[in-house]
Amino acid sequence: MIKPRPLRPGDPVALIAPSSPVSEEKIELSIQSIRFLGLEPIVFPSCFMKNGYLSGRDEARAKDVNDAFVDPDIRGIFCVRGGYGTTRILPMLDYEGIRRNPKFFAGYSDITALHIVFNKLCGFITYHAPMPSRGYEELDPFTLNSLFNAVFAGAQPGKVENPPEESIETICTGIARGEITGGNLSVMTAALGSPYEIDTREKILFIEEVDELPYRIDRSLTALKLAGKLEAAAGIILGTFSDMPEEDVDPADTLSLLQIFDQIIRPLDIPTVYNLRSGHIYPQIVIPMGMRAELNATMGTVAFV
Repeated sequence: MIKPRPLRPGDPVALIAPSSPVSEEKIELSIQSIRFLGLEPIVFPSCFMKNGYLSGRDEARAKDVNDAFVDPDIRGIFCVRGGYGTTRILPMLDYEGIRRNPKFFAGYSDITALHIVFNKLCGFITYHAPMPSRGYEELDPFTLNSLFNAVFAGAQPGKVENPPEESIETICTGIARGEITGGNLSVMTAALGSPYEIDTREKILFIEEVDELPYRIDRSLTALKLAGKLEAAAGIILGTFSDMPEEDVDPADTLSLLQIFDQIIRPLDIPTVYNLRSGHIYPQIVIPMGMRAELNATMGTVAFV
């Protein structure tokens, strides 16, 4: 797996919106975020487009992704926000052109679909990281340190540390090694059965989710299980499952998150941990997707190697 060159102060980087539309205020905040890092933002056309719940027509959003990679002056690419839409542009991407021009690439949530194909089809590491519309200047020190290290040092070996007082919990014991893949649960399941589906064979599968009811998390995990994606994995890292809506039901009529894990994942007897602090939360760990990692589920540790 290729490690793209880390960025350097002053590097020009692309701001793209491959998913949902971006408000003028968020565009300005994204520009400020990139300048806060000491980089030079180049705002691509998709950031100013709107097509309902998408930032622009599929062709336009795909063009921005393709153009950002092949432009020799652009050193890195930041997705301004997630939302919905990346799965629609997957057939329109120039994978050969992207493969020949690996660059620092950051985003998360709906950007999961792009992490998966860039790792799988183009062979380079990408970064599951906060997006600039969040406002980098307002990030907590833990998240900002993780982001700065990824941007300016690149994928480095070493133990992954949760924020203080946040422990990584064991679901199934054991040790697993492999490239880390995955991201948002709903986005992963949306591409199953296509040429762009996730490949979990002998890999460590990272899963996070936001704003989903227990039965929907159950349904998506079951879809991955039926597709053989859970069983094929060397290990599983369950990140955060944040902002789960309150259910107005009797507790006897639903399942907790841990009960879902116990019923779907535990029987696989694959090394599995829960509560790596990465996902739709802050503080947030930046994850180099595609990098080799060692998961010691018995000890509750994760390290990149």
